[in-house]
Amino acid sequence: MNYADVNKKLYEILHLDTAPVAITMYEDQEQMPRKPMNFKLNLCQLVSMARYQQRSNTGVPEKMICSMGAACVGLIDTPEAISSGKAAVGAYCADEEAGKKFMANTFKLGDSGKHYDGVHVQPLADVTEDPDVLVLYVNPAQVMRLIHACAYDNGEKVTADTVCEAAMCSSVGFALAKDKPVVGFPCAGDRIFGGTQNQELVFAAPYSLFRDKLIDHLEKTALGGFSVYPVSPNMHWTPAMPPTYTIQASDL
Repeated sequence: MNYADVNKKLYEILHLDTAPVAITMYEDQEQMPRKPMNFKLNLCQLVSMARYQQRSNTGVPEKMICSMGAACVGLIDTPEAISSGKAAVGAYCADEEAGKKFMANTFKLGDSGKHYDGVHVQPLADVTEDPDVLVLYVNPAQVMRLIHACAYDNGEKVTADTVCEAAMCSSVGFALAKDKPVVGFPCAGDRIFGGTQNQELVFAAPYSLFRDKLIDHLEKTALGGFSVYPVSPNMHWTPAMPPTYTIQASDL
C-alpha cells in the first residue's frame, strides 16, 4: 500500500479533522531535504503546521526552544534540570523527589543520549519515502478504532502515556524506540504552542504498522458492526416524554 492509499484510507475510515503527520529522524542534518526555518520553533509547532496547514518543515536542536520535546525524540541528551525533577517543581509537582518520578515516567530517548541531529515533519500526503513514525490527532472514539485495529491479530493492549508531559514528542520517541503504538494525553505546551484542541488525543505508531497492518485491520474490525466511527446510537427503544408532549388517546 502506497503513501497516498494509506492517507486516503485514514481519512475515509477515521474521518480525521487534521492531516496525518509523518516524522522522519536524521542522524545527520545535512541529509535532510530542506533547511529549517530561520527562527526557533518547538516540535509541536512543526507538527501543527503539518496537520493544520499541510506544510513540510525540518527542525534541528539549535533551532528549537523546548528542551523536553527535543530530549523526548533524542535530538539532545536529557538536561539535568529535567532528569533531576527540578523542572517539574511548582508547575506539576511539590518537590524534586516527586518531580524526578514525574519526569522519569515521561519516555525520553534523550535519557540514553543524543540519537538524532534533525527531524523532518510533513503531512503524510507529501511523503516520498517511508517515514519513521506517523502521528494522528484523534478523539477518544477514533482512538477506540485504532486500538481495536492494533489488537486484531494479537489481542495486545496499546500503551497509554498518562503523564501529560511532552506527550506528542514522548509518543514519537516511544514509537521510535519500542517499535510499538502508543496513545498520549496532550500536554499543556502542545495546547499552548501546538493548537491542540480539548477533545484531542495523540496516537503515534511506526509508519510500517499503518502500512502493513492497521489499515487492513481498521477495515476488518468495522465488519463486526461494533468498532465503527462515527458510532450510530441505538434507536430501538421507546422514549418517555412529559404528558403535554405525549400523544394521548384523545389525540388519535
